[in-house]
Amino acid sequence: MVEREVEAVLNELVRRANESTRRLRALEERSSLIEMRVSSLQDTVLKFSEDKRLENEKLIQKMIEIDNNILRIDNELSRINKNMEKVAKRTELKEVENMMSFFNPLKTNFVTKEDVERIIEEKMR
Repeated sequence: MVEREVEAVLNELVRRANESTRRLRALEERSSLIEMRVSSLQDTVLKFSEDKRLENEKLIQKMIEIDNNILRIDNELSRINKNMEKVAKRTELKEVENMMSFFNPLKTNFVTKEDVERIIEEKMR
């Protein structure tokens, strides 16, 4: 009888040990899966970070290029403004045009020397 009880206790201990071993294996598998997922996430985050770093570098380069273009345009506008001060304005051109039309011999009636002498002779008679 004692042997049966001892055998039953031993069987129960073996069963519990087997159950604990099975649970331990299941926990190890879950732990391994979690480690793989964490590693995969770390790789993804590192790749994402590198991609964003490269994007930021490109954006910075574009911003520097845009800044240089703005400076170049600003300098060109300053040069154009200085040149515009030297250029005649529309009103000044209109004034010169009016003066030219006033002194244009084809449009105005000028008197020649002979005409003046003839008019003076006619008035003296």
